[in-house]
Amino acid sequence: MHAIKILLADDHQIVLDGLREIVGTVPEFRVCAEAKNSRLLLSLTAECLPGLILMDLNMPGKDSLETLGEIKTRFPRIKILVLTMYGSPEIVRRALSLGADGYLLKDHGREELLYAIREVLAGRLYLSEQLRTHAGERRSEPYPDEFAAKIALTEREREILRLIARSYTNREIGDKLFISEFTVATHRRNLKRKLHAENTADLVRFAYEHDIM
Repeated sequence: MHAIKILLADDHQIVLDGLREIVGTVPEFRVCAEAKNSRLLLSLTAECLPGLILMDLNMPGKDSLETLGEIKTRFPRIKILVLTMYGSPEIVRRALSLGADGYLLKDHGREELLYAIREVLAGRLYLSEQLRTHAGERRSEPYPDEFAAKIALTEREREILRLIARSYTNREIGDKLFISEFTVATHRRNLKRKLHAENTADLVRFAYEHDIM
């Protein structure tokens, strides 16, 4: 019987060491590669074609959720279990919508991690217990965490934020994206709420600081 290949992705070496040790205790699992950034994760996925990817969301390089979606598009049979400290409902929903097969918070232990891996490999969706009742909820307050705010933005919000940072007016953005000026204004309000921004200058600053240009 061939061991199931597992690819580990996290930008902290101590986390990778711990995950490798845990996965290594199971005879039917084998760590085939380790990645510390999203770009390396993409190349290693194509190289070793794992049965499952165990990945964090906060890694250097390309947006990790976009990377997740790209992997699922290119390799739909590869299972992806997100292992992260971020449990915001918006982030969980976005990860699942992009194809994540499971979502595990980092405050769990070894047994729960191995259980989650087995559930995902068996074709069942896994969610940490504290996420099961909240995954469908909406969140109204702004994000206090900038990384969480960044990855919770939709593609449309990123597009509009990029144009705001380039000094486009609401009308100009609407004309460029073929949407109404009112819709742009709504997106602008939502961006301020999500990013805890008081004004346009705060939005522009966030876009520059997080390479949304």
